[in-house]
Amino acid sequence: MNSRGPMQPYLSNSLAIRQEIQRFESVHPSIYAIYDLIDAIPDPLIQQQIREHVVCIEDSFVNSQEWTLSRSVPDLKL
Repeated sequence: MNSRGPMQPYLSNSLAIRQEIQRFESVHPSIYAIYDLIDAIPDPLIQQQIREHVVCIEDSFVNSQEWTLSRSVPDLKL
């Protein structure tokens, strides 16, 4: 019989999910700071170009292998 008990896999997944959320949320203050700096740029065209690049960086970060493939938490399906 498993000495860890039947709840252990659920607790492990719950901890892993919380860690992923914390890691994801730790990035957002820096991203928001970049958007604030973009708003201070007087040229709207340059603002938009930089904003598009930041969105691409943000998407790449969120979809990187570190965030998607290496996690041991099964995908959540709604």
